[in-house]
Amino acid sequence: MSRRRLARRLPSPLPQRHGLDAVRVVPSADEAGRSVRDVLTARFPALVSAEAQDLGERFARGDVVDRSGAPYRPTDAVTRASEIFFHREIAPEPVDEVDIPVVFEDEHLLVVDKPAGVASIPRGEHVLRSALVRLRVRHGIQELSPLHRLDKQTAGLLALSKVRAERGAYQQMFAEAGRVTKRYRAVCWDAGAHGHARERLLAGEAVDVREAIRKDHGDIWAHSDAGGRAAHSTMRLVDRWESAAPGAGEGGAARFLLDLVPHTGRTHQLRLHCTHVGLPILGDELYPQPAPDPVTGQRQRRDTGGIDLQLQAVHLAFTDPLTGEERSFTTPTRLTEAPR
Repeated sequence: MSRRRLARRLPSPLPQRHGLDAVRVVPSADEAGRSVRDVLTARFPALVSAEAQDLGERFARGDVVDRSGAPYRPTDAVTRASEIFFHREIAPEPVDEVDIPVVFEDEHLLVVDKPAGVASIPRGEHVLRSALVRLRVRHGIQELSPLHRLDKQTAGLLALSKVRAERGAYQQMFAEAGRVTKRYRAVCWDAGAHGHARERLLAGEAVDVREAIRKDHGDIWAHSDAGGRAAHSTMRLVDRWESAAPGAGEGGAARFLLDLVPHTGRTHQLRLHCTHVGLPILGDELYPQPAPDPVTGQRQRRDTGGIDLQLQAVHLAFTDPLTGEERSFTTPTRLTEAPR
């Protein structure tokens, strides 16, 4: 194992704060020889913004340290072997009470049923409100870390490792195709497209969708693109009904409950593939992708009428890489718009 990979697995010299790990910075070849202060301010301009704590005072308090926990002076020169640790500043953030039920727990794993609208990991404006930080604080597990991705808007099963030294084996398992079985449910509406895949799906057949996906950096939308990365999903109709809710939404009152199995893990894969067959997911603010404004050329998110994205990770199954046990987890909850 390389020195850098080993260093990433070593515990931080700074304890967690508010359920968050300290930031770790490894200087690049171009940064070697520069001062610690210069490296940090170049990487993180917000450290010297008017709203931030004075960086000089943070150095004076010993808040910026090396791997051994020894404080840096702002003028200390860094090398390629240096590691810099400091705690990020947390912007004021309302943290409401959210129930994240535990589906399973042992000495290795914590599996929870994440609600829609809760980010899995700290990101953007959702830091203290993220599932990871809430769970670390609530359960007192400092080394807790998610093993796979679950979008903020997607509800359902999220598996987390409890032990840092075991995390790599689980993450590798989730990264390798075919080692983890995932199943989702989605409530969809009828976009009026009448393709062959849609007709087969509504006739009760299992349908494989192989539609490549491209996701450009900085674009919140992913795109079906023959030049993108291969993406494969299997879908099957579970139920169909007419919604009695006032203002039933786009596509009229027809609703469809689909069982979805992603065989690859591309960004927004299931959302795009459902749209591709003409049955977009109810409550999706991104897909079908809205037309650009004729004047500005900008796209706005879709108005979902207050309905959460009706996509839920309902089942996870795998052979535990540490114990050899067969693991199988199913959420006990249902989508809010699914028939009862």
